[in-house]
Amino acid sequence: MGLGGIVILVLLAAIGGYIFLTERPSPAPGGPLAGLPKISVQLVRAPEEMTERLTPKWQADLTQRLREEGFDLLGDFSYASTLFFWARTFLAPDLKSALLLVNWVEGKEGGKVVISNLEIYSFTGNSFLVTACAQDGAAKLLTGANRPTEEQMSLHLKAVFAESSVRPIIEEHQRRLRAWEEKGVKVRELTKENILPSLSKIFS
Repeated sequence: MGLGGIVILVLLAAIGGYIFLTERPSPAPGGPLAGLPKISVQLVRAPEEMTERLTPKWQADLTQRLREEGFDLLGDFSYASTLFFWARTFLAPDLKSALLLVNWVEGKEGGKVVISNLEIYSFTGNSFLVTACAQDGAAKLLTGANRPTEEQMSLHLKAVFAESSVRPIIEEHQRRLRAWEEKGVKVRELTKENILPSLSKIFS
């Protein structure tokens, strides 16, 4: 490369550096992603045709037993117009936890497979606990910039495929909840009306 080529490259580099320094936006307080608008997540009733056809039998049987134990089944919810995900949502008998059996549909017609996760949430005024089983990164909440702290979250990377794999996680959440309250934390009472807004604030 001759002298003329070198001069041109130097000029281009200088122009690029000037544009970068003068035109780049100022970083937002709280990190490079803090200035981005949060996406509002609205949980709506999942299509019954999908949930009735695809709910695994073990989960339908567990649903019946949970209801007999006092868990209030609020329904199957998904993101608006979503046909690959739904969360079967329960209010615990003590009104301190929301239990979600989260189902993700993979594959095409004739070869669809349902992958089930379990997520259990309890809330204070400005924080929450989540005890969960997350498989294949399906629990969106548990990764990324808004990842809960270790105290807030207990995550198990294993499949939920039967009642026997669900029960220990329910019991663990109860132990964590009692330990939380022993520290003086005031756990918020959940109702049918405030569960979905509470979950939506976390997912958004």
